[in-house]
Amino acid sequence: MLKAKELYLEKSKLWINQALPGVELLSASYTKFEFSKHWHDELAIGIIEDGAEGVFYKGNNLLVPKQHIIAINPSEIHTGFAGAPKGWQYRMFYFDLPTLYKQFKNTDFPIDPIIDKPVIDDPRLFDELLQLHQSLELSSFDLTKESLLATTLEKLFTTYGSAKPIDNTKKLDIKSAYLARDFIHDNWDRNPSLLELESISGCTKFQLIRSFKTLFGITPHQFLLLLKAKKSKQCLTKGMSCVDTSLACGFYDQSHFNRNFKRAFGVSPSNYICL
Repeated sequence: MLKAKELYLEKSKLWINQALPGVELLSASYTKFEFSKHWHDELAIGIIEDGAEGVFYKGNNLLVPKQHIIAINPSEIHTGFAGAPKGWQYRMFYFDLPTLYKQFKNTDFPIDPIIDKPVIDDPRLFDELLQLHQSLELSSFDLTKESLLATTLEKLFTTYGSAKPIDNTKKLDIKSAYLARDFIHDNWDRNPSLLELESISGCTKFQLIRSFKTLFGITPHQFLLLLKAKKSKQCLTKGMSCVDTSLACGFYDQSHFNRNFKRAFGVSPSNYICL
């Protein structure tokens, strides 16, 4: 047990993003802290950003190094402790089961919230989980959060889950992708949701995202962000201020605007004005 002074040195943040109320989120760094034996009712998925975590799980001591993923299935007893002298820095998702079932409702994917491997070495999935976690911590559009959640969970379960999807979920739906693209183009200023795109396209969100990316090279939420960046550039060219442009183009706040503008054009909005 840590003393009060030592506990103060540990950094942790636990929160729920209102866009996804069924997902609890943790961002933390620990050096001396140890979790005693416990379990979660939720599926716990974590990514180790730095250091290493030690975990006692299913009778074995496991080491989860930097840039690896830890998966703890619901109701499984486990611990957590420093696996390196400097401890570990990590991010965790706690997915409640109703949220997982809802994600795959009306699809051909037979959801089973069990992950086969507790320690996963998958750099691409690691990056996708990191991007999802950051989107739920920073200001971002609902379409971004929903799309990242859908694609990340699909990859997690299709690659490492006990249940496997039926093959026809992988078919390409060209018409639906074009319908979604046109809808985003016509409604870019009001931030359409993934549920809306699913409804107007007539296919599941998984089929839609896959078809959209295959045809256009980017996902629906990336298309929306790029479209907003292009519209904001037009506003700045006309002499609008950064603040007014951010509001007019429907960004959450100034930092959200700055981040996405620079990602698209390589310069901040204020630097673009000065050019």
